[in-house]
Amino acid sequence: MNCFFTNCIKMKHSNLLKLLSVGMLLGMFACSHDDDEPVNNGTNKEQQGGGEETVDNTAYNYFGAEIYTRESFKYGRFEAKMKMAYAPGCISSMFLYYNDSYAGGGKPWNELDIEVIGKDQNGFQSNIITGSSSVKVTSEQKHSLSYPVDADYHVYVMEWTPDYVAWLVDGKEVRRTAAGDTKGQISALEETQSLRFNLWASSETGWVGKMNSKNIPITQYIDYVKVYSYDEESKSFAEAWTDDFDSFNTSRWGRGNWVMGLVTEKVANVVVEDGVLQLRLTKEAK
Repeated sequence: MNCFFTNCIKMKHSNLLKLLSVGMLLGMFACSHDDDEPVNNGTNKEQQGGGEETVDNTAYNYFGAEIYTRESFKYGRFEAKMKMAYAPGCISSMFLYYNDSYAGGGKPWNELDIEVIGKDQNGFQSNIITGSSSVKVTSEQKHSLSYPVDADYHVYVMEWTPDYVAWLVDGKEVRRTAAGDTKGQISALEETQSLRFNLWASSETGWVGKMNSKNIPITQYIDYVKVYSYDEESKSFAEAWTDDFDSFNTSRWGRGNWVMGLVTEKVANVVVEDGVLQLRLTKEAK
């Protein structure tokens, strides 16, 4: 009897060892993989959204682009057909700007903006900036579009008169700020302004999001620009000129070459191809 139980126990121990050995072998096969096979440990940070930056932006120098009219205007209608650029951290724009706004020393800040910012692919921000370089007065508003800003062209318009500033997109007015506004901005727009377009990147992540080098390069496309003068007596606009960008008119336009946020604006990043002006934001390895 004792021998029987002893033999049974030995058999059980032997079978148990065999089972353990087989399990270890199966585990080894299950954990092995080719060096070229990707290991997926679940959803990555990019899929989750809001994860840490995985690309080293400091490995590159970044270059933006800007054009500006050599002429400055007091009132008018300013129209452009554009496919704007989009990437987190970047700004694609059309704006009016008093050239001495930055100078301080009693000079006023005068600026009117259309800006596609890196936190919104389906709209843009309008803004009036007055005050001074040390104390700016702003009135940002956001506007939705029917399709992403970089998917196709939209026609953007700013109208500036002594009585109001208005923004229109694809023939529809989306904002109007009239004289007598609570911040006194319309009456503060007293200086002549140049018309400008630029593409750049900002370190203000709360405003535009965080730039990721993997999203660069990007391009802003401008099919045409129309400028209309304004007659204060008849309160009407008349077309002054149109640029279809069959070439780059150096007597009408200048090109930026200064630092703007995270980029240096580069003359070579302003390109005319097939009747379209391109503003490019590029990167170069350090």
